[in-house]
Amino acid sequence: MAAMNGDKPKEWTDLEDVAAKMLVPGVTPQQVTDYYNTWAKSGYDVKIAQEFSRPQKILGDQLKELFPKNREKYSVLDVGAGTGITGQHLRQIGFLTIDALEPAPEMLRVAMEKKIYRNDYSCYLTGEPTEIPAASYDAAVLVGVVGHGHLPCAAFEEMARLVKPGGYIVNCMREAYLHEIPEYIQNWEPMIARLEKEGKWKVVKMERYKNHFIGKDGLLTVFHVC
Repeated sequence: MAAMNGDKPKEWTDLEDVAAKMLVPGVTPQQVTDYYNTWAKSGYDVKIAQEFSRPQKILGDQLKELFPKNREKYSVLDVGAGTGITGQHLRQIGFLTIDALEPAPEMLRVAMEKKIYRNDYSCYLTGEPTEIPAASYDAAVLVGVVGHGHLPCAAFEEMARLVKPGGYIVNCMREAYLHEIPEYIQNWEPMIARLEKEGKWKVVKMERYKNHFIGKDGLLTVFHVC
């Protein structure tokens, strides 16, 4: 697979370089998927495990607060599961029933080799219903899945369908994307308000944190599904 600029794919170890090529306005979901398929074979696990440790801790601490006991009894959907790094953290804090949703086949292949997921779904999450039945999970979690060409804003409504009433959607993202990605600028706040008005969820938390990824601030969002 050729890189987006026509150059031969290289070993991706410089996250600033990766961000400059992939996390840019105008990149398409298919281009992003192609990049991730290449990156899965070229050091993704090593670099992301190192550089994404902060949001993984933020996610883990929040889940331990929301599910203080018997975490082995709850089911979780890992949205944008990548190579399974978030799934590994979920397992470490006691969750045993975890499904992976990841559109990049090579990333998903690596994730499933880790033997931490029950089911895998190789698909994009959009505003359209997936094959997954409604109210299947106690939580849906995302770490670094919002970005240019990544997760559309409408996907959060599908997550609200997939999570059981009383469950949670926990998202760790780069805060600046709410002010940079046109779709999120236009639709994020209206969507949140609409789903609250429709009784589909309630906002539990929106909290900034430092050092989400390559020095950028993060935003933790937690929605309680009704």
